[in-house]
Amino acid sequence: MFIECSTQLTISDLNDVETKLGFNLPEQLKKHYLQYNGGVPVKPCYYAQDIDLETEIATFSSIKYKKSSSLLEESYLDFINRGALPEKYLPFANDWGGNLFCMDLENGSVVLIWMDLGEVTEKCINFLSNSFVTFINNLEKCEED
Repeated sequence: MFIECSTQLTISDLNDVETKLGFNLPEQLKKHYLQYNGGVPVKPCYYAQDIDLETEIATFSSIKYKKSSSLLEESYLDFINRGALPEKYLPFANDWGGNLFCMDLENGSVVLIWMDLGEVTEKCINFLSNSFVTFINNLEKCEED
């Protein structure tokens, strides 16, 4: 469940965005965005024990209708045009430090890209999940300090 979402999307909205981007969005991502356009997950934390990673999502980017965060399509195009991110990574959310949760457009996996380490290289990328749906399903309530 997500709160503070933007305007509900339609299939037509997603088609418009795909035209703007020049490629089809992954099906799992589209299904999610038809239900929740951006917003904040009620369970915002992700724990990856295998790599000793604990992170909290600040917000998911919205599509087409801007609420508080940036638009997914504008962020992607900006990162690509500046050469700041490999084209295969579609940023859909960020943590409180501006690091990006991205979907790998080649294999559907979800990664976290550390944007504060300079140029994006393999050392900046942490694999989180084999799929978007699995990533969403594995979000948890944050543990109190």
